[in-house]
Order: sequence, then C-alpha cells, then structure tokens
Amino acid sequence: MQTDYHMHSTHSPDGHNSPYELCLQALALGMDAIAITDHVEWSPRGRTMCPDFPQYFADIVVCREEFGPQGLRVLSGAEFGNPHHHQDEVQAILNAHHFDVVIASVHWVGGRNIHDARCFDDRDPYDVYADYFRSMADMTATVEFDMLAHFDRVFATGTNRFGPPDIGRLEAEIQPVLRALADRNRTLEINTRFLRAEPGWNDGLVTVLRWYAEAGGKNVALNSDAHRVAE
Repeated sequence: MQTDYHMHSTHSPDGHNSPYELCLQALALGMDAIAITDHVEWSPRGRTMCPDFPQYFADIVVCREEFGPQGLRVLSGAEFGNPHHHQDEVQAILNAHHFDVVIASVHWVGGRNIHDARCFDDRDPYDVYADYFRSMADMTATVEFDMLAHFDRVFATGTNRFGPPDIGRLEAEIQPVLRALADRNRTLEINTRFLRAEPGWNDGLVTVLRWYAEAGGKNVALNSDAHRVAE
C-alpha cells in the first residue's frame, strides 16, 4: 500500500514540517497518494487547535500543482478530535470547507488526554480502556466521517504502564465500534506509528481485524500519523 492518509504539517501546533516538505518525503518514498490531515480539536482545558484554513488550502493547491505531475496525489483533510462532543462546531467547519478525507479520533476520556499516562492515575486500566471504546462507539454512531484514526492509541499509553492488554476483556466495548464502521462503510485505520513497539499488542490487533471482517468491515488503511518527515 503506497498511500498515507493521516499526517500533520505545520498547520498543526505539533507538526514539524510544511505540506511541501511532507510531499517531498512522500515522493522520495514512492508514495502514490497522501492526505495532509491537520488537527481540529477543542480540549477540555479550553485550548482550540484549528488550522488557518485559507492558508492551508493555498498550500494544498501549491503542492498539487508541483507534485501532481510527478505522480503524487495530494488530498486535503482534517483530523477532528472528539467530534461527537463538538458537533455544531464540526458541522460549521465541514459546511465551510471541502475535505477529501475526514478523520475522527478519540483523544480525551473523562477530561484526560489519552496520550498522557496520567489518564490512568487512580483507575483500573480496563476501566479506562472501556471508557475509551465506549466514547469511540458513540462517536462512530453519531458523527459523519470517512476514517477512524488510531483505534488502538490508548494501548500505546497503557502498555508502558501495565503491559499488553487482553483484548478479549474488551470485546463488548470494541465490537459496537467495528459494527458501526462496517454498517456505514467507513475505513478502519491501522496506525503504523507503534507497530514495532516493545512490548507490543499486535496479537490483539489481529483479533480486532478478525472481528472487523466478521462484522462485514472491508476498508482498512495503513497510515503513519506522521508529525515530521522522518516518521
């Protein structure tokens, strides 16, 4: 698969490279198509992350004109964090702008950032995991999007503290997400960022993919979630 539909440029606060630089790297790697999906997010702490969309789309046009003739398709996109909690704001952005790829992700559970190990403080890890997937099921059932990002992101944080998760203990919470994706013909992302993590949870991901197929899911994307060209 020579596509990558999830990456962040300097139009995201945590991005390190411009869209142009990301395209140069993608072309060097022999990619066929990429989507630059910068963050749109409203954190419980009051911080808003949102690109300067006129400049973002201007940069996309430049990249398409430069790299399209060289064989790289450049798609516009956005990653909406916890969009089910901000549906009016999300819809206003979607009404104002056309994106080729709309990604949805869960970054916050109970007001805590799942990228931060402190989200597990004073809690059983399986309670945190269960809340994460329940929130994801709510998002998948109530918000329009194309692709579900980093389904397993909470495991990257939890495994460092507690070891690899037992996926079987979370089947009741995970299955509704997979069924909703399959029913709506949406894409499940396999995020390559942590596939070589040690200790890892790849055996659990294989189980999730089997459940997804059994639910009728057909669409899978391998994406980097890159925040810099080296990723």
